[in-house]
Amino acid sequence: MKPTLEQIAQKIGVSKVTVFKALNNQKGVSETVRQQIIDFAKSIGYETKSNTVRAKNMNFLFVIRKAFFFTPSEQFYSPIFLHLNAECTKLNCSLQLLFLEDDSSFEELKNAISLSSPDGVFFVGELKKPLLENIAELNIPAVFIDYYTLQPPAACVFIDNYQLSYTLTQYLIHNGHKKIAFVGDIRSTSTIADRYFGYRKALSEACLHFISSWHVNHNLEKTKEVFGLDFMDNDVTAIICHCDACAQKVYNELMLKGLKIPQDISVVSFDDTPLCESLFPTLTSVGVKKEVFAQKALNAMLETINSGKHSLVQIRPSLSERNSVKCL
Repeated sequence: MKPTLEQIAQKIGVSKVTVFKALNNQKGVSETVRQQIIDFAKSIGYETKSNTVRAKNMNFLFVIRKAFFFTPSEQFYSPIFLHLNAECTKLNCSLQLLFLEDDSSFEELKNAISLSSPDGVFFVGELKKPLLENIAELNIPAVFIDYYTLQPPAACVFIDNYQLSYTLTQYLIHNGHKKIAFVGDIRSTSTIADRYFGYRKALSEACLHFISSWHVNHNLEKTKEVFGLDFMDNDVTAIICHCDACAQKVYNELMLKGLKIPQDISVVSFDDTPLCESLFPTLTSVGVKKEVFAQKALNAMLETINSGKHSLVQIRPSLSERNSVKCL
């Protein structure tokens, strides 16, 4: 079996990015660690010549749907791009943004990628099905960020949103909440659908009743319309929002109804973006550090380029408890 960056990283006890830097004479690695990496790489027959060539002037694309990147109060994908760009810069690589319209065809995507001639492509968020079905035709190293797929074969860096939502709902249940609502359009992305069904599983396992009006099947953050949150008439005590920007809209609607958070109703969310700290009261949210997403994605890309391996990297999020949940 051909030696890989991962083998070296595990043996030395460092990240794959550190190994890549050491083998390609990049800054940011102590001479002691660099020599350890080089010596071990030689001992297992790891070839570094081709990697040295690739380390110079590598160009990557960050492909994302425009609707994801320019959503009001967007603080999830843009920080991932900034952190990933910083990581690429450390390796003397470049990262370009490529925006897709929701109706972009595969030919348009193919032509745009052809013009850039990248060494690899990061596909960020969920792509529309017609594009996803044809990605393999691009014949280029690819990493999916915040999305999981087995077809086409590609590296994926993702969160288990189903289990995450199940756990977040359990958190509310353990705090005494029995009537819990969910806000998010399950038709728009598999991420929101997974979060909704994880919520439903937690309610079912706890033998808690569910009323269909407790699900607002809309992404409130994308509209100026006031939905009224009619489920409040059923004595809901907590609301799960599919993202922090959605929670911001829910905060505003609850305020219009004269309700206080968390005194009258609790609110939790996903993504744990900086927006959580700017809301009053501060928002309890679950998510991952965006720099971790970026580092894991770049590691997966380097591994794909160097060994052809398609890693499936699941990131474990954490809950940031703030001031938006009341214990009943």
